[in-house]
Amino acid sequence: MARITGERVALREFRQEDISGIRSWATDVETTRTLGGAYLKPQTWEQSERYLSNLLNGDAGGVNLVIADKESLRYLGQCSLMMVDNVARHAELAVVMCPVCQNQGLGQEGVRLMLGFAFRQMNLNRVHLKVRADNARAIRCYEKCGFVKEGTLRAHAWGDGEYRDVVVMGVLREEFFAESPKK
Repeated sequence: MARITGERVALREFRQEDISGIRSWATDVETTRTLGGAYLKPQTWEQSERYLSNLLNGDAGGVNLVIADKESLRYLGQCSLMMVDNVARHAELAVVMCPVCQNQGLGQEGVRLMLGFAFRQMNLNRVHLKVRADNARAIRCYEKCGFVKEGTLRAHAWGDGEYRDVVVMGVLREEFFAESPKK
């Protein structure tokens, strides 16, 4: 797959040297606290290596790309389209950024690039995601990318010692292109 380039970031395929970037968020308690059950405990080095190996071998399923610095192509985070349904033409989006790259709009740009890929190259009609209701920063990012809140899964996630609500958000192809045809 060719690189997808934006103003400050590019989406590219994974490389072996991305392990240190993966480890930076997979072992960060603040970053992983809202990611779900697989990250209730920090990942071991071996778990991160297995995870990266699955990505490199194409065994992870879906479309998995690195959000990288546009110039150096250094790993900043990652974005995935999972559970791709080619008949109904929809997929679920997931994104995570390295702790030092958060709050800079880099993840937002990466999500917009991935949505452009989803709607143009994959011909999807809808992309959705799930986010913990208490993750206000992520919800703001997704809203800026065109996602709208579609519903709430009550007490759907376990985190911080209690059940947490999860918000389902989605964006349709026509909404994405109506916002800005140049995306």
